[in-house]
Amino acid sequence: MYFDGAGNAPHIGLIGDSTLTGVRWYAEYGALERFNFVLSAESCRRTIEESCISREGYRSANVIRAMRTLDGQLGEVLVVMSGYNDPVWTIDEAIAGVLDEARRQGVDRVVWLSLRTSDDVDYSDPQEQSSINTFREYNEQLVAVAAASDGYLQVSDWATYSNGARAWFESDGVHLTRRGVDAVTTFIAGTVERVLAGENVSPAAAPWNVLVPGARGEIVTEVQEALIAAGVEVAGGADGVYGNDTMVAVAEYQRGDDALAVTGAVDVATARSLGVYQDPAAADETTPTTTPAETAPAAADAAVALPLPAPAAAIGESPEPPDREGGGRPPWLLVVASVVVALAAGTFGRRRYVVAQRAARRWARVHPATSPRRSVADMRRAGELPPATSPASSPAGRIYDHQLDETAAVEAAEATSHTTG
Repeated sequence: MYFDGAGNAPHIGLIGDSTLTGVRWYAEYGALERFNFVLSAESCRRTIEESCISREGYRSANVIRAMRTLDGQLGEVLVVMSGYNDPVWTIDEAIAGVLDEARRQGVDRVVWLSLRTSDDVDYSDPQEQSSINTFREYNEQLVAVAAASDGYLQVSDWATYSNGARAWFESDGVHLTRRGVDAVTTFIAGTVERVLAGENVSPAAAPWNVLVPGARGEIVTEVQEALIAAGVEVAGGADGVYGNDTMVAVAEYQRGDDALAVTGAVDVATARSLGVYQDPAAADETTPTTTPAETAPAAADAAVALPLPAPAAAIGESPEPPDREGGGRPPWLLVVASVVVALAAGTFGRRRYVVAQRAARRWARVHPATSPRRSVADMRRAGELPPATSPASSPAGRIYDHQLDETAAVEAAEATSHTTG
C-alpha cells in the first residue's frame, strides 16, 4: 500500500508480519499520514526463511524478498515489525540480512520494533517454531546488534511501551485490535520523527518482562543460579525451566526482602535484586525510550505496570491460625493447604484459558477473515472485486486500500446475491 498525501514530508517504508497487518486490515493509518510511505504487511510472514501460509490463504514473500520488490521505494527510514514467526536459529541471520539489504538500497536508518514478551502473550507460529522465549532472544540480539551498528539499526521498544495495555491486542497478545492500531501507528510515527531528528531511540538493554511459570531459556537459568547463590534451594537445580518449584523458590526469596512483593513471579524489582537485570532507566533516566506521553493515543490506553499474578500471590501467605481453647491446627498444615489450593486454582484457570485459546484458533481457521473488514484477497475470491490480474483492478496503476470504492464492492455483492437468488 502506498500513501503520498503528505506533501514534502519524508518518505518511509514499513514492512512487517501479521502483528503489523492490523493496520492494513482496519485501513486506519493515523499518525503515519504525517509521512509519505509504502507499507507491506502480511500474515504469517517470516524474515528470511520461506513464509508460512497465511490466514488469507496464500504464502507471502518474506521480509528480504519484500524489500527487494520495493527496491528504491523504502525511503529514508525503514520500520520493521517482524520476527514473531521466525525460528530461533535464524534470528542473527535475519537481522543481518535486513540490514545488508537496507544498506544496499541506500536506506538511512532501520528501526525495528522490539517483540512483545509480556505475560499476556500466547502466540506461536503455525509450525510452533516460535514462542515467547524466541521473542526474548530476538530482543536481546536486536539490542546487541543495534549497539554495534553505530546508530544504523535502532530498536524501538514497543514491548515496554505496550506492556500492560491488553486492550490493544487480541487474545494472543500480539495481534492488534482497533485501539492497538491507533497505538502502534502513533508509536511508530513518534519514533520515526525522533530518529529523523538525530536521536538514538535504542534502549541500553533488552526490555524485561515478568517471568512466570512456563518461561524457559537462559534467562530462567540465570534466575535459578542467582537464587541458589542467595541460599534459596531450587528443587531440580538450574534447569532453565520456570516450573512450580522455581515459583516457590522465588516467593521464598521475595519474603526475605521487605522491598519486594511476594508473588512467585520475577518482576523488574526482583530481577534487579537478584542481579540478573540492569534496568537502563535506572542508569540514565534522562533518555526516554518511548514516544512522549503527549503522543499517546489516549490516556486510558497508556501502558501500565504489569498486574501481579493472583494465584502466585498466595504462596506462603497463610493466615494466622485462630486462637481457640485446646490449640488450633498445626501451622504447617495451613501452609500446605494454601499451596495446594493456589496450585489447583492456577491449574484450573490455565486449563480454561487454554481451552478458550484453542476454540479461538479453530474459529480463525474456519473464518480466515478475522478483521472487521474482509481483506482484498477475500473480496476477490468471492467475486466482489476484479481479479488482481484484471486491468480494472488497478485503474491508476496502484491500489490504495484505504481509498477502495466500498460502495462498488457492496453493489457487486448485492448483484451477485440477486443473480444467485
